[in-house]
Parts: sequence; structure tokens; C-alpha cells
Amino acid sequence: MPISFKFYRDQLLSTGESSSPLPAAHRLIYVRYGSVIANGATLSQDQFAYHHDPLSLEGEAELSEIWRWELSAPNETPHLLSGTDTLSLPKLAHVITTLEAEPGTNWLFRLDSVTSAAGRITPRHRHRGPGIRCLYQGTFNVQGESDSTGTLAPGDAWWESGEETVVAWHSKQMPAIFIRGLLLPTDIKGEMSNIWEGDVSSPKSNWRLFVDQEITI
Repeated sequence: MPISFKFYRDQLLSTGESSSPLPAAHRLIYVRYGSVIANGATLSQDQFAYHHDPLSLEGEAELSEIWRWELSAPNETPHLLSGTDTLSLPKLAHVITTLEAEPGTNWLFRLDSVTSAAGRITPRHRHRGPGIRCLYQGTFNVQGESDSTGTLAPGDAWWESGEETVVAWHSKQMPAIFIRGLLLPTDIKGEMSNIWEGDVSSPKSNWRLFVDQEITI
């Protein structure tokens, strides 16, 4: 059964609360700003978590935004928050075709971030698996072999298959930062996913690993 990678942006006011939990799914969440209670645990800005059980959310700050990555069937109804003073925005969904992610197989569900210096051009590279990125700061352009994102602004999301070679360039005035959900082979746990074309590398100092969760599809 094919698996789809999906990305949502959720907002909650301080009075916002999901009236029913989001269904169980392999799920990564990142608090972009504000503070929320996720299944009884408080998460503040720049904090993150992996969840598999049904997920209930409550807002704690005046306005909070969560970025959410999920794996589910391509034809499954989007998992949207229900309840007063909540909002879910499905931003991107893409079927995984570059990995044999079939039921019963084991994978690494990763959440990380990358900071690129102002004006940097990232050399040609691929990745060990597919994923969805969302820009946190600055601007970003990604050029693949057959497509280009155009200029991305904070809050914009994009897909990379992992197999396609890409080049990226970033804001000249300030560093660019993106948060990324990936599905990867389990043998690279704790290691960067990049495959560089040619004799180049990326310093680990600009990479933050948030979650490396081993899952069974």
C-alpha cells in the first residue's frame, strides 16, 4: 500500500482545544511559536515531539502555531483539528514513490533543521530519502533537474524526492533556516542524509537533529 507524506500548519488560540483527537498516525510536530499542550505535555516555541497515538492539542499562548508532518494513505481524509479557536491548513501532500515503504517495513522518521549562511549556494546534492521542508527564516530557491520552487518565503513548504539532484541558494541579507521531515533508512540514524555530487561537504554545525524515531509502517 503506498504511503503519503503530508504537512499541515495548525493554529490555536489560548482558548483553542481539539474537540476530538487527531487519529493515530506516525506524526512529528514542531512548535513554530507560542505554547501548546500535546497529550498532556507542554511544548513551547522551538520544541518538538513524535506521536503515534491519537493526539489532543490545547493552546496555551495567545496564538500558537504548530508544524505537523504525518504519514498516511494517499486517499485518507486529511487530519484536521476540530474545535473552537483552532485551525488546520493542509499545505502539502506527496506520495512516496522512491522508497519501498510497504506495510511491515522499518524506517527512520526524522525531524531536523538546516541553517544556511547568508548568500550561500548549496552545491549539487541528493538525500537518502524523501521529505517535506518548511522555511522558517529568510528566502530560499531550490532548482531540481526538472523543476524549480521559485523564491520561497517563511511558511512555504516544498517536497524533495531524495533521488533528484538539486541546487539551492539563499537570502543574501540573512541566514536561511528550514525545518524538515524525512523518511530514511534506519542505518543512518544520527547521521546527515546528504549525498554530495563531487568533492564537497556540509558542515555539521549548521544541522540540528530534533527527532530520529524508528517506526514500522
